[in-house]
Amino acid sequence: MQLARGGAVRKYLRVAEISLTNRLAYLADHLVSSIFLILILFIFSQLWKTVLGTEGQIAGLDSTRMLWYMVFTEVIALSTPGTHSLVSEEVKSGDIAYKLVRPYSYILYYFSSHCGEYAVRFVTNLLVGSAFAYLAMGPLAVPWAKLGWVLLGLALAAAINFLVSFSVALLAFWLEENRPFFWILNKMLFIFGGLFIPVEAYPQGLRLVSYLLPLRYSISGPALLVVNFDYAFLWQLLAGQLVWVLLLAALVTAMFRKGVRRVHVHGG
Repeated sequence: MQLARGGAVRKYLRVAEISLTNRLAYLADHLVSSIFLILILFIFSQLWKTVLGTEGQIAGLDSTRMLWYMVFTEVIALSTPGTHSLVSEEVKSGDIAYKLVRPYSYILYYFSSHCGEYAVRFVTNLLVGSAFAYLAMGPLAVPWAKLGWVLLGLALAAAINFLVSFSVALLAFWLEENRPFFWILNKMLFIFGGLFIPVEAYPQGLRLVSYLLPLRYSISGPALLVVNFDYAFLWQLLAGQLVWVLLLAALVTAMFRKGVRRVHVHGG
């Protein structure tokens, strides 16, 4: 991945700021769209009350913490911008040729834009989801003293989500239309990302597969850390996240370089 140095960092911070500001301009629309999140949480709050009752648990989580777990998994998943459609449209329209000659890193530009939009989506979704969970099941005991570690886990999760999403988005260099692959990725999030229940509750075989994929480290792991903080799990999660950030960054860089050569060869 192309790295920013010196004054170039301010350039990407400005991109993130513009993205954040643009998203804030449509904050009311985003809050209205959060009704979908409330619907999901309402359905599962009734499910966990019925299935778990007052004493039942899943992966060490009672019904209250299971709902809060879902708040964070859904917030992370729903807050991820749809970068793939932008890359696909640029390739189809030919605008990609103009983007590639501009004085910035194509990858870091989209990462900065991703961060700005993700921040607004994350905060608004979290406020809406937390308000519902508090009213429906009661408060969550937040480990305030460990908040820095939690935020680090959430930040690395956001980076992994971007890299996974962008690696699939870059398939547009070869196929132009990448939406089918995002449909598959979204379905994989349900299972291997632990969107509804922690992957620790899965049968051994399925759990092992989840551990070997990055989705668990971007969805289930950070959410579980928030609702059931444990230092042993923290170190395991951070180690896995750092490994996947490095591997996915290398993959995205390689795909981008090869894709750019393909565009140049075909006269893009």
